[in-house]
Amino acid sequence: MLKGTEPSQLNLISTMKVLLLFAMIFTTTSSLSGDMTPERMVDIIRAMGEDVREHGNVVEFSYQEVPMVLVFDPKADRMRLITPILAVNELKPGQLEKAMEANFHSALDARYAISQNLVWAVFIHPLSDLSPKLMESAIRQVATASTTFGESYSSGELVFGGGE
Repeated sequence: MLKGTEPSQLNLISTMKVLLLFAMIFTTTSSLSGDMTPERMVDIIRAMGEDVREHGNVVEFSYQEVPMVLVFDPKADRMRLITPILAVNELKPGQLEKAMEANFHSALDARYAISQNLVWAVFIHPLSDLSPKLMESAIRQVATASTTFGESYSSGELVFGGGE
């Protein structure tokens, strides 16, 4: 029991915590729900990007001179927005560690990843929970994570927590 707190106050505090948690979950779920479709994603890309080329479930485009690729699979309810940054063998000492720290603090929804001997900026998300606002943010974050690699390692939206 908290010092100086009556049992009835504890019940009220517990009830308030449960209600607050419920409200946070409901608000988060409501604001994330987007029922995104491939067509809506392409519309957003066309509004924000340049040189948009569709190839089935793959869309290539540029955003602020950053080449990007969207790959989606409605049956798996997934999408992936990616841009290559540099070859793994071009990494300077400490860059991989800085990128991993950024995944925790400053890359937010975008992430740094390695595949096919390349370092990538990526955003991976379920289609059904993706809102137009989050899709727009994903494009900005992936582009910014790419352009800030080697410097601030940031998605540009916000820094959560702190570094070392």
